[in-house]
Amino acid sequence: MKRYINKRYIISRGIVLFSVCFFFAGIQGVAQETYLLKELRIPQVAQENPGAVIPYDAHVSFPFAGRVQAGGNLPFYLGDLFTISDKMFNKLPKNNTTRGWVEDDILNFGFRNGKNYFSFISTFKTDASLTFKKDFLALLVEGNDISKNEKLTLIGNDFISLNSYLEFGFGYNREINDKVSFGFNVKYLNGLANAYTTKTDLTLTTGENYHELILNHSIDGKLACIYDIFDVSDVIKDSTKNLWDDVIKRTQLSDFKNHGFSFDLGARYKINDVFELSAAVLDIGFINWKSNAYQYKVADKSFTLRGYTSEENIFSDSTKTILDRITAYYKQIGDSLLNDFTSEAEQSSSYIKWLNTRFFVSAAIYASPKDRFNLTFRGIFVNGVFVPSGSVSYTRNVGKWFDVVVGNTFKQNALLNPGLGVNFTAKVFQLYVLVDYTNTLAYIDRAKNLNVVCGINFVAPLKKDSFKASYIY
Repeated sequence: MKRYINKRYIISRGIVLFSVCFFFAGIQGVAQETYLLKELRIPQVAQENPGAVIPYDAHVSFPFAGRVQAGGNLPFYLGDLFTISDKMFNKLPKNNTTRGWVEDDILNFGFRNGKNYFSFISTFKTDASLTFKKDFLALLVEGNDISKNEKLTLIGNDFISLNSYLEFGFGYNREINDKVSFGFNVKYLNGLANAYTTKTDLTLTTGENYHELILNHSIDGKLACIYDIFDVSDVIKDSTKNLWDDVIKRTQLSDFKNHGFSFDLGARYKINDVFELSAAVLDIGFINWKSNAYQYKVADKSFTLRGYTSEENIFSDSTKTILDRITAYYKQIGDSLLNDFTSEAEQSSSYIKWLNTRFFVSAAIYASPKDRFNLTFRGIFVNGVFVPSGSVSYTRNVGKWFDVVVGNTFKQNALLNPGLGVNFTAKVFQLYVLVDYTNTLAYIDRAKNLNVVCGINFVAPLKKDSFKASYIY
């Protein structure tokens, strides 16, 4: 197959790097999504629906491995990054969002007392999103028009959303009988990092002099972090400093002062031997951000990007290599933009940011005590914007030791997202793996959505004299 070494090829690789870097920036993810997890017989089901049945007398997760989750969304197929075409641009909406999330259970344990199940949760969560205009990708691939006053709109409102925090919770679940159960989780939150924008505008205009590009921006946003994010500029400018070492050195226990609370509610009702309904509302809560809190509010500020002048001729200094001279020139531009950003930030005493609240309503049909079909409608509020989705699945329980679930998730940017999950339990040891959804299971270049969950637990099966929910076996 012919490979073109041209502008589009080089820039497409740059976009790949940008997307990968942004995805893993979630590890430094908009709420942690999962669709099929609640269909497996695992203790973590109580994190998705506090009212679900927990078929164990006790459990404890493997430290930092009870639930490990990572996922992300792209507004286009992954393969489009390598073969950018007009067809791809025509399919893109005006606003495009890239998302990423990571979740890791630090420790999760619980025990049963009759019909009541008590659990304790400690989790690290992070989620991020980046929203850009269609013109932004067009600029990277095709450049701007050379005619003067040509204007491109690169970003809009809700440009950035980042939320990273620790969660410590207590859960209660009660199985009233084999038909009804309910529960709740109450959680204390300690924030690590937060950033979001409300009103944002970034445009690029060709100047009267065709060698000039005028960058105009208006930004209204807030950010906070246990590490003063504006110290990054000093570290970047000083090549002798290591950013990670500087973060560890500067971050103290006294910086962990971003406190918050949240709760989850859930219930299940089995109408008869065939039909069952369940519902839950998750992450109703907020964090009060105080550590190094800043407000960034700028209206109609501009920055002019221009080419080299005779005084800045990169070939004039024979004591340095050409690469060193080019790097030094662009470092001046980068430092100017960084100084422009930091100079406009105003320190704030604190601000409150609500979590991205999720909910679902689900209906199940039991073809047999071990075979179940499920239809679920979900929604999430991201910065006040409602994002709907849904899933359909089939679950098979094989005795007490094995579960398998297959399904499909319906999302706004892709209706076909097949998923597969398995749960294997050998006496007290439990291992589960789940590819919650993806656009493809065969061709990676057709993927735009992915969510992977896995975990290890140690469980105590229900005793003969324990409350017996026989319908789950």
